[in-house]
Order: sequence, then structure tokens, then C-alpha cells
Amino acid sequence: MFQLYKQRDFSGYIIDTIAFFKSYWKNFFGNYIVITGGILILLCVIYFFVFRDLFTALFSSVNDGIGYDISYYFSDNPVLFVSMLIMMIVLSILFSIFAVSYPVVYLGLIEETGREDFTSSEIFERIRKFLPRIIRFGLYSLVTFFPLIIVATLLASVLVLLVVGVFILILLIPVATVWITQTFYVYLLNEVSFTDAMRQGWKILFSKKFWHIIGSAVVIYFILSILQGMVTMIPYIFMMFSLFTTGNEELSADFGTYISILYIVSFVLSYILSNILTVNQGIVYYSMQEQRYHTQALSEIDLIGQNVE
Repeated sequence: MFQLYKQRDFSGYIIDTIAFFKSYWKNFFGNYIVITGGILILLCVIYFFVFRDLFTALFSSVNDGIGYDISYYFSDNPVLFVSMLIMMIVLSILFSIFAVSYPVVYLGLIEETGREDFTSSEIFERIRKFLPRIIRFGLYSLVTFFPLIIVATLLASVLVLLVVGVFILILLIPVATVWITQTFYVYLLNEVSFTDAMRQGWKILFSKKFWHIIGSAVVIYFILSILQGMVTMIPYIFMMFSLFTTGNEELSADFGTYISILYIVSFVLSYILSNILTVNQGIVYYSMQEQRYHTQALSEIDLIGQNVE
């Protein structure tokens, strides 16, 4: 069984993230697709038609020789556009709830049961149980994390003329990502208030393992970016090659379809691959819990006591 409670360093965070998916990838992603697949398919269908029409209109050259004014698309289809927009927002919120909480719940089930596989109904039921806290976390984040990130970005931009400003800007994304994710783990898996979860997430982030945690998050992020880029850039290159080698009138009919498919592939990949980064931060979370409470060591002592009896 994968050992969650274990003290790790920079290499340990990365190696154990890979080890986790070597052991659990089939059950993890299989259940992920079952739980989120329906909403994801609906989102992809809506995105396809919206992006196709938008890009076709944007790049159309058939308008008496004059480029198409994109504002006509919105004024000519107000009801359709508003309906699609509302559906996209509602489905995106629902999908985000399941997608963001899924890795946290999955690791929580491993911690509680010690099993190596779970059914989709088990995971879905646990997400449903946590749903009020997930929604509250999203609402609280809007008035806490996001204003803080905006202020930090503005301050770093002001200081950009100094070396420290550039350094802060570079660190801002991984620091914000780690802090928010650690707060989410604490808030979801423990009976604490949001402010307490923020405080504990801050302590995890700025512990003695700060550079190990930030470094592993950056490495995982770059690996995921490369994987996503390899999948999306190849068709993009072929599409751009066609743009320069074919006539505009020939390409304009299919260009919206091509680029909308590209966006959908990128969208699906970004959500699927984001699980890897969230699991990486989950491994950080359980490692810091072990460092603080020695959970694994205490459980081993208990087992020794039981064997003696």
C-alpha cells in the first residue's frame, strides 16, 4: 500500500508522486472519468459550438471582401449566446467542484481505509458529503486569497525595477498555488474553520521545507506543461502550416472547427493533468502531518503493542 505518512524532502515529493500514479493510475483516472465524464462531455460540446462559431466568424473573409466584425456575432445571436454562457458557467462550477475535490477525497479514503482501489460511488458519496465545505471554501477564497494575490501582484509590479520585485513575481504563482491547495486539504479533511485552515496552510508553506515544497511544485508544473504542450502543439503547428499554405477562403470554413477542437483538447488535458499537481500537494500535506504529529511512527508502536499482547 502507498505510504501517505512519511517524512520527505524535495526528491521524495516528486518520486512519491510518480510512485502513487504507478500504483493507482488505473483506479484513480477510471473513477475520475466516471464521476466527471458526463459534465465534461457537456462542457466540451458547448465549448466546441461556441468556439467554432466565434473563430469562424472572427477569421471569416467572406463579407464582401471585408473582414467580419465579431460584434455582429453577439448582436445577431443574443439569446443563444446568453444561454450558452449561463450553461458554461453552471457546468464549469459543477465540474470544478468535483475536479478540485476529487484528489483530496481520494487520498483521504486511502488514509482512512488503507485500500488500494475504490468504487466511483464511494468517492462520489464522499464528495457529496464534503460539498457544503467545498462551496464555502470557494466563497471564502473569493474574499481572502484572490484580493491578497492581487495586492501581492501589484506590489511586486511596483518593485519590478528592483531585483526583489522580479523575484517576488517569479515566486508568486507557486507560492499562491501551494498555500491555497494546502489550505484546501486542511479545511476539507479536518474540522477547523477557514481562517484556521489558512493559518495551517501558511505554516506548511513557510516551514523548514519551504524550498523543497515550492521546488517540487514547480518541477511537477513544468513536467505537466511539457506533456500538455507536446499533445497540443503538434496539431497547432500543422494547423498554422495549413494557414500559410492554403488560401484563406479554403481555410476559413474549417479553421473555427480546428481551433475549437484544439482548445477542447487543451481544456480536457489541463483538468486531467491538474490532478497530478494536487496529488503532489497532498503528499506534501501528509508528509508535513507526519513531521508534526509522527502519525506513522505512533501507528507502528501501536501495532507492536498489539503483537506483544
